[in-house]
Amino acid sequence: MSDSLKAAFPADVSQWVLFNLAKEEFGVPAAQVQEIVRYPEVTHVPGMPQFVKGVVNLRGKIVPILDLKERFEIAGEPPALGSRRIIVSLMGKDSVGLIVDAVLEVVRLEPQSISPVPAGLPQIDSEYLGGVGKFRDRLIVLLNLEKLLTAMEKKILGDLKG
Repeated sequence: MSDSLKAAFPADVSQWVLFNLAKEEFGVPAAQVQEIVRYPEVTHVPGMPQFVKGVVNLRGKIVPILDLKERFEIAGEPPALGSRRIIVSLMGKDSVGLIVDAVLEVVRLEPQSISPVPAGLPQIDSEYLGGVGKFRDRLIVLLNLEKLLTAMEKKILGDLKG
């Protein structure tokens, strides 16, 4: 694993939660996933960046909800009715919900199967990405959740929680 990949993902990251956005497959470290829930009713909060859909109350905890398709500017058909999920993940010490079209599976990726992000990957800004994993005959775009939000966006979302 290259130095840049080691910086993005600790050596002990081997389990990944795979999900779809449009027709693309993505993964997040399973260790950062707190839970996966059906898409709930989201309360809109005015003045938020467009990719912040609002907040939900999960067992008394206010969780901001981010639309990854909006964040990455991915177009595509709406997901099948009932397949859309929220992956509640840790970003630092805070929880955020990530809207995904469908959760696929949890897989183990060996460090040697993860490589740096190649040039020309879909229109997603490479700063959000940690690498590309090979699983069976598929390429999985691996997100670096710590880079998903700017410092200002993290502050704005932190203010939502009070």
